[in-house]
Amino acid sequence: MSTIKSMQEVSVVELMCNYNLIVPEIQREYVWGFNDYGIFDTFIADIKEGFKKNENADSTANTEIETIKKMVKKTSDESTRKSLNKILNELVNKINLLNIGFLYSYRPDYYVFNDRNEDLYLIDGQQRFTTLFLILYYLSIKEGKQEDFMSVFRFDKEIERIAFDYRVRTLTHNFFIDLLSNTKSVDDLLNIRNTNWFLSNYDNDVTINAIVGKKNKETFGVFHKLDSHFKNDDTEYYEFVKTQIKFWHFKTEETSQGEELYITMNSRGQQLADNETIRAKLFDTDIVKSNPLQWSEKWEIWQDFFWKNRDKNNTEISADEGFNEFLRWVQIIKMTELQEVNVEDDNEDSLDKKDIIEIIKWGKGKKLNVRYLNLDEIENFFKALKYLYEEFPIEIEKIKLNYPTYSNFNMIENDWLCPVDNNNSILQIDSFSFLPVLYYCKERIQNRERIEPITLFRLIRFFYNLRKDTTVFKTASMQTINALKLINKLNEKNDIVDILNVKGISSTILNKEEIIKLKLFKDNDNRFKYEDLFWRAEDNKQNEGSIIHLIEVTESSSKDNQQFNINDFEEKLILFEEFIEKEHYVWGNLIATDVYTESWDRINYVNDWHKSKDFLGLISTKQSMKEIGLKDFLIKMQKSFISQYESKNDVMKEKSYKKQIFIYYILQFNSLIKNSPKWEWNNGWNFGVYEEFSNTKSIFEKENIYQFFEKQFRENESKLIWVHKNISNKNSIIENLLNWSKE
Repeated sequence: MSTIKSMQEVSVVELMCNYNLIVPEIQREYVWGFNDYGIFDTFIADIKEGFKKNENADSTANTEIETIKKMVKKTSDESTRKSLNKILNELVNKINLLNIGFLYSYRPDYYVFNDRNEDLYLIDGQQRFTTLFLILYYLSIKEGKQEDFMSVFRFDKEIERIAFDYRVRTLTHNFFIDLLSNTKSVDDLLNIRNTNWFLSNYDNDVTINAIVGKKNKETFGVFHKLDSHFKNDDTEYYEFVKTQIKFWHFKTEETSQGEELYITMNSRGQQLADNETIRAKLFDTDIVKSNPLQWSEKWEIWQDFFWKNRDKNNTEISADEGFNEFLRWVQIIKMTELQEVNVEDDNEDSLDKKDIIEIIKWGKGKKLNVRYLNLDEIENFFKALKYLYEEFPIEIEKIKLNYPTYSNFNMIENDWLCPVDNNNSILQIDSFSFLPVLYYCKERIQNRERIEPITLFRLIRFFYNLRKDTTVFKTASMQTINALKLINKLNEKNDIVDILNVKGISSTILNKEEIIKLKLFKDNDNRFKYEDLFWRAEDNKQNEGSIIHLIEVTESSSKDNQQFNINDFEEKLILFEEFIEKEHYVWGNLIATDVYTESWDRINYVNDWHKSKDFLGLISTKQSMKEIGLKDFLIKMQKSFISQYESKNDVMKEKSYKKQIFIYYILQFNSLIKNSPKWEWNNGWNFGVYEEFSNTKSIFEKENIYQFFEKQFRENESKLIWVHKNISNKNSIIENLLNWSKE
């Protein structure tokens, strides 16, 4: 048989026309009916969405398809036929019919070809196909098409045969025969457990329980779930499910090599997913051949996971993208694990890192390499992934109780399981924060070690916060390798603080600030409080993960020989957050401080102003004045500033640009000039200086005129500080100012 025929895109009815499909005894039980993780409901929703798109497909396209099909049948020219088929494929794709993935089968040893139908054992795709079978049966009864269903699946009550069967599982087989023989209405399907034909030993079969619901349990079976989805829906779906839902049927005995499989797909104008190519290669090994069904079952479980977690709103993205990405993660980790790496060498082109970085960056056209993948490793990584996405979130709910003010507990993104951008891969910085965590969990699982949830969470938080570091962000691919090497040095009992004692850690990851924080955490009976406040501070929009300025200002204000006081830190953090939240209100008091630099005709604020000595000093000063509110505090600071001037002359002789502007701000903030408008920062946070400007005045001897600007200082009358056009008597203004400061 040709290679092309080993891979065909078929519908249910097309498959049943040619084969008897049998679920082998050692294949896993049918479990989708239990609706774990909502996978059954998701499948139904996908079918409905697929039907809707098909119904709304361009009518012109449908007409063209039928016309071209007739032309293909009539032409005898092979070249013309190929061209027409190419156009036909493009039009079919335009309609966006539903393809649900791969169906793998193999020919049994006995190889019976009875009548026109060949027996095949189903080894992958069983859950999806069984679900389709049950959906079609329900719909056939609901829509009055049961006779057609019996014909499609060639049901013969007399000889107890059906074209899709659990034939080698006696109990399950008998149930299917009884089901099709004795149910004639939807009510029959909903009350199977109450019928005379439902045998007591059927309760011992997992597949049957998944279909009818568990005995004495508040669980509903497949037909109850189907009825909840379709009962009040008058749309007829039967024909669509029977003919328009497609899957790739792959007969494994006809081609075993991944290269052949790839050629097969390309010859049909389709792109084979990396995971399917890898699968073909991995399954062509002795370990799989000795137990193919076991590994097929595991592979299907992995596929189901990514099917459940795919992007359901993007029809262009399938579950394959998520599975491919997962395998890429495994390859990156294994490549790093096997490679000796210099963690202090930042050259991406160095031979010890070049190949790994290429996979991390994952440029277009890159392919997975089976050299770094084996089924046992994939299985352990998958267990780690499932733990992180399904079990660990439950643990997080308990962890939250230890942190009364910290709130960011969702640092592992669901979108990573089906990335849309960046060649369907996660960002390099996401690789940095996530892959070490995945690796850590895999190592614990592989070594049969317990994963301590709080230890894991601290590890996650460590890498999550480091991603904000400028150096880490700019060299994310490099730091991903360094982070994986760090994990390689940790064991079950290691806390993240233990890296302080580990050699060979990149100084970019274990930098000065991280060392200080980890030392404060280590052997600290009050660690939860330290973490609660530190993490909260790190997540502040201004801090971007770095809080060394807050730690140092806390130490410097300590009366106990610069010993860190967490309560003092908390007070400063609360005020820091308030100042940041109300920065428009506080900002004016920063004009005359080291937050601004003064040069020629520009006064610019510094980028790290929130770390400046004067800004932090303002916080410390406010901390000492707990009894007054923020507005009164700011006014008190303004009055203290003005009080340094003893006379009008002193004020008028002020030459500093920053101080002059601050005085103008004080005048306006306190409405010391009649009809003062509110000071607004929407014209920019920086100031430009003119020696003069038409129709403006100054209260200073050096009559500089000021305007706002954002990035570039250009003459703009609309951005002038308001006060320059409202000075009528500067002597009077200054007198009012001085008197006000003494109040």
